[in-house]
Amino acid sequence: MGEGQQTEQSPTELDKMKILEEKGMISFDVELTPEEREDIQEIKIEKELKQFNYYGPANEKLIRELNTYFGQLENNPQKLLNTISGIVAKAAQDMQKEFNKESVWTMVRVTLPTHEFDIPRWHTDGKYFTSNEKTYKLVFTIKGASTRFAEKTDPDKFEELTAKDPGGENTQIKKELETTVQETEPISKDKTVIYLVGDKNAKVHSEPIMDESRIFISVVPGSLEQIEELKKRWEEE
Repeated sequence: MGEGQQTEQSPTELDKMKILEEKGMISFDVELTPEEREDIQEIKIEKELKQFNYYGPANEKLIRELNTYFGQLENNPQKLLNTISGIVAKAAQDMQKEFNKESVWTMVRVTLPTHEFDIPRWHTDGKYFTSNEKTYKLVFTIKGASTRFAEKTDPDKFEELTAKDPGGENTQIKKELETTVQETEPISKDKTVIYLVGDKNAKVHSEPIMDESRIFISVVPGSLEQIEELKKRWEEE
């Protein structure tokens, strides 16, 4: 299986870890139920929400905070909001368990259509923790377009350009970055991706073209100390 390609069936936990170690990335079906798919289709997004950040064990507290967060999406039956909360919570719980960690950083973005990413923001994620252990991140788009991935074709120029514009805000640099990567096969809907971050081989990715409303989640597992460290650092910025 090449990098960025989808598996035909969901791999076993052992297979996932083997592929991640070899390739630094894996995608697989999240196995949504027909009812969940229907609820996702029906949910209305009439306004953007402030980014949701949760730092801690993936437990009942996470579910409560997700229910409160999605409750801001007005004109939606509670059943639909409960479904979305459940999908996010399960992703966080699965990542915590699969990586044998005590805690997670769970992030959710609810956004309206925008032209901000018509030009891709190709980048890699830096280190989340001070430790040197390999760190992996899960991303999944519940509603809307999936994250885009690419491989570096000119690594030196890629690193040079991203160092000049780490926030991906300079239009000219973003256009130049497009010449240093080759986009891989698009991630289809209902696919979760887990990929390497904070490493010289971290995966290159970008937000998609957002011509529809979107619910996007990411999860990074870690120890209680690592997630608390991350929270403290980002809240002080």
